[in-house]
Amino acid sequence: MLYAVRNGQGQITSLSAHPVENSTVADITDPDVISFLSSNNETESPQELLEKSDLEVSRIIEDLIDLLISKQTILFTDLPEAAQQKLLTRKLARSAYHVDDNDKPVIENSILGDDDTILF
Repeated sequence: MLYAVRNGQGQITSLSAHPVENSTVADITDPDVISFLSSNNETESPQELLEKSDLEVSRIIEDLIDLLISKQTILFTDLPEAAQQKLLTRKLARSAYHVDDNDKPVIENSILGDDDTILF
């Protein structure tokens, strides 16, 4: 269940999975809840919010795995081979470009040289 705390104007100021002081039961499809959860003030459906956050969470998980490996908490080879392949592919793709100050991709270290071609 979802609980919302509202200010004097009726706007949601926080959401919780557990009841807290001055909270009321809220529904994820409530426009006020959707507006509160939307980081850019655009109305998005709960499904759209989940899909957007999935992409962000996958990046966090990759960074967490990198941190655990760098601290030698786990070994890269401890991961299943399929996970190793996916992580290596994403690491290679991420190292090929970064985003500039205007959120535009900038190619830094192209994976392919001028004469290289990918064939499928």
